[in-house]
Amino acid sequence: MARRRPPKQENQGGDSWLTTYGDLVTLLLTFFVLLFSFSTIDAQKWRSFISSFSGGSGILDGGMSIGDSDVTGDELSGDLDIEDFYNLIPENLDDYKELEEDQDLVTQDTDAFVRLYRSIEEFLDEQGIPGEVKISEAHTEILLRFKDSVLFDTGEADIIDDAKEVLAGISKVLLEFDDQISRIRIDGHADIRPINTRLYPTNWELSAKRAVNVVRYFSEEQGLEASKLSAAAYGEFHPIDQDKSPESLARNRRVEIFIVRVVEPAQIIEEEE
Repeated sequence: MARRRPPKQENQGGDSWLTTYGDLVTLLLTFFVLLFSFSTIDAQKWRSFISSFSGGSGILDGGMSIGDSDVTGDELSGDLDIEDFYNLIPENLDDYKELEEDQDLVTQDTDAFVRLYRSIEEFLDEQGIPGEVKISEAHTEILLRFKDSVLFDTGEADIIDDAKEVLAGISKVLLEFDDQISRIRIDGHADIRPINTRLYPTNWELSAKRAVNVVRYFSEEQGLEASKLSAAAYGEFHPIDQDKSPESLARNRRVEIFIVRVVEPAQIIEEEE
């Protein structure tokens, strides 16, 4: 009588499906890494993303954010290669502002609004004109700040002759980049010392007249589009230095020029998403 063969012993190793699953996951990972390596990163969106973690959307004092804008214009462009993307990532968010001030590796040449900022900065440096120029982290606003003594005599609102040359040079730069500019607002500020003259009973009138005179000079003498210009007066109520020393009071007596970038509505929606 024939002997029965003993049943085959099943493999005592691990489940065989794990090997197949592991290979599949590895292939998928490789596939997506390959896709990512061919992609590009939008520099403007990356800056806005970083800004959202650093506590703001790139707003200068007295300015506006992308979400508040209702203006139209050319859509921003400028893609960032993947190698440059890794070079741009700061080790921590506190370093990002410093990285921005050292010029963006890509947009310094392709972003027209950044070139406007650099052009104003270079003009002031070449002419030796004392003034502050700042650009918001999201590159949506430029702040140009002058002490009152650069533009006016003490207690007066008429623009001095030397200052007209300064404003004419700035106007030339603004006209060159006119298609990038949505609005230009001139803010007049005073210090806490009261004024009481026939023309200027309070600092409100003095700061207002100074701002209006700069607006009129830009429009009537230099040809900037009047619909883009506006003036605001703050008197002594928005100091940038709380000290009462002569140097601090001089800093508070100032004229500020806010240059707001043109932003497409479609871009605003993308930023909000």
